[in-house]
Amino acid sequence: MVKHSRPYGRSKFGAVHLGLLLGASLLPTMAMAQAPAAAEAEAAASSIIVTGQRVEATKVAADAIAFGNNIQIVSSEAIAASGASNFAELAQFLIKGANIGYSPDEGEYTIRLDGGGDRDTLVVLDGVPLYDRGPALEDIWGSTTIDPHMIERVEVFRGGNSLFFGSNGGIGVISLVTKRPDGTNKVELGASYGEFNSRELWGNAKFALDAEGRHSFMVYGSSQQTDGPRIFAPESYVDNVAKAGGIQKYPLNRNNIGVKYLWKIDDDTNFRINGQYTQIEFQDPFPDNETFSPNRVRYPIVDFSIDRRWSDAIYTELTGYWSNPRLNNTETFAETCTNRAGCVDVKGQPIRFGDATGRSTPYPNKGFGADSKVGGFQERGLNFRNTFTFPKLVEFVAGVQVVSYKDDSDPVFPVGDASTTITGLYLDARPVIPFSPDTKISLAVRTDFAKSFDSKTIWKFGFRQPIGPFYIRGNGGTSYSLPRTNELFSVSPTQVGNPNLQTETTETYNGAVGFSKAFGAMQINAEVGAFRTDISNRIQGTSGLTPNTWFNNSAVTEIRGITADMDFILGKQFTANINYTKQRARLAGTDLQINETPEYMITGNVAWHSANERFHVTLLPRYQGPEYATGGGNVRQPDGTLAARFRNNFGNYFVMNGSIAYWAGDERQHRFQLRVVNITNTKYAERYGYGNMRFSSAFLRGEIAANSDAYFYGYEFEGKPRAVYASFTTSF
Repeated sequence: MVKHSRPYGRSKFGAVHLGLLLGASLLPTMAMAQAPAAAEAEAAASSIIVTGQRVEATKVAADAIAFGNNIQIVSSEAIAASGASNFAELAQFLIKGANIGYSPDEGEYTIRLDGGGDRDTLVVLDGVPLYDRGPALEDIWGSTTIDPHMIERVEVFRGGNSLFFGSNGGIGVISLVTKRPDGTNKVELGASYGEFNSRELWGNAKFALDAEGRHSFMVYGSSQQTDGPRIFAPESYVDNVAKAGGIQKYPLNRNNIGVKYLWKIDDDTNFRINGQYTQIEFQDPFPDNETFSPNRVRYPIVDFSIDRRWSDAIYTELTGYWSNPRLNNTETFAETCTNRAGCVDVKGQPIRFGDATGRSTPYPNKGFGADSKVGGFQERGLNFRNTFTFPKLVEFVAGVQVVSYKDDSDPVFPVGDASTTITGLYLDARPVIPFSPDTKISLAVRTDFAKSFDSKTIWKFGFRQPIGPFYIRGNGGTSYSLPRTNELFSVSPTQVGNPNLQTETTETYNGAVGFSKAFGAMQINAEVGAFRTDISNRIQGTSGLTPNTWFNNSAVTEIRGITADMDFILGKQFTANINYTKQRARLAGTDLQINETPEYMITGNVAWHSANERFHVTLLPRYQGPEYATGGGNVRQPDGTLAARFRNNFGNYFVMNGSIAYWAGDERQHRFQLRVVNITNTKYAERYGYGNMRFSSAFLRGEIAANSDAYFYGYEFEGKPRAVYASFTTSF
């Protein structure tokens, strides 16, 4: 494998803390005696208070909250009330400060937090990173495979969190915890139907194999089919692309099946394993060049975990996974008349030089059948994590994480299949201050080793100080992101890799002041905070060129933001939340907001529940401030500097989703829901792209000059219009 990043240089104190980490991570293996029993919930999840409400959380999330991190937990109840049909919709309306890249209904999207890009907001599914390693063919969008009906909760870690999760968590981590067997018996089934001929079926069943519930299984699956809303307006298509059949529907099919197993080895030890397979098929022909573009992603995952409470002082977790996402992609472009005297199209009609014949030609390696080559990668990971607690003195979290991945694409692509293995050693020290035991402080460091970049040391800190009903919290840290394989080595008519790309680095800080207090039946929670992030060597792609490529931006990306959040809870019948995120994201020395980063977002969640808990109404409003896209290649300005040719604001829109539900049955187990997407039927763009006219008849006839203003144009990725969906779920 060609080395694809530059070394930072070995830390002077690396050997010291390397020894500490190795020694600390081995301590649990020396514990010979059986320890006192601890609650199983402590091993898998903790019940904690977040903004005045008791919620379930993993131990990692509970610890992060205690030591000053900004953690948002989205429950399965909130997800069900939203009716989200994919994870992008869920994130768009339920995750604070989240912005969606691409279109939720296209089959390709990413989630971005607090001004970050695709590579510094890490999404993990039960500990398995869905980060795209960049197979030789093109990107695989792992988040599209997520079934929202299987999510138990979403834990959103804002701020740098690469210490425990690995690279690419420099601005935030979105960790999904799915439903799992627990030694009980229960079945959940659901179905929905709605606009665009959208159909969904889903279900799961968990059952105990013995009377004590020490062995239990869960089987689960879902199937989604939809014709899909319109993504691009007809006028966005180049004339020859449209003539060759490029204007079409955007169907999407997602199918998922899996099985989980729990073995409660004893009262202090649990073993879990999960195997699942997801297949998603969608079409996404872009309007400037593609006439036909079916995609098929196959995404198998196997993951396991074992945890043990050795004593009140020692707790061990070992997790591991294997994944092998693979993509087949067929892309065709319009055949055009190359005879200046004219041609005959597929219908036998005469056409002019430069016009489409009605036939299409596949791009290399993106043809039909055997000519559709596979792109993919294999990834394996292990994380051995240990917590040592010395009451009234200090707590240590120490461990080792190993991640190995390699390209698994067709041999036709000029990419090696040598593995890249990264071994990370981390230590988090949490001292107790004798004169202020309520003060929580965390000081942590991690070093990653790999042949491709020698070593990298990152750090993280956090603190939280309660003051009556108020609190002050803060955290900061560093991270890095390696170039993806396709960014380094891809070769196609539309994309060419850059093997000289360097590693992207991130340094981020955030802090806040909060308040939480009950006034009788009314609970008010509020927080005001700020964040500051610098990204160096940011990896970016060109837009609208032929071909496009990637480069490191030499200017530091400076992201500065403020957040405000308020919850209002009135008993069990009414809840309301409003949150505001403002982010100024600019290249150092400039005044322009960077692409696809809204200047601000305001989102909310208003819910009413009847006294008998039968009727439920939920409203999810969102306002997106200015958001820009630039493209068309750079041109020289009068002052001699280079700037993007075109710049367009596709933000400044309001959209709101909502649902009405009725719960029937003695245990309210039969649930009917009517969901409305985009209640106000707002016309808006999820994203804005730039293309060119190289396939247009005017360009082929020489009426448009290459790289002129007329050669480039922009187009919207349209948001979903008003749509209605009905669903039914039941459990027994």
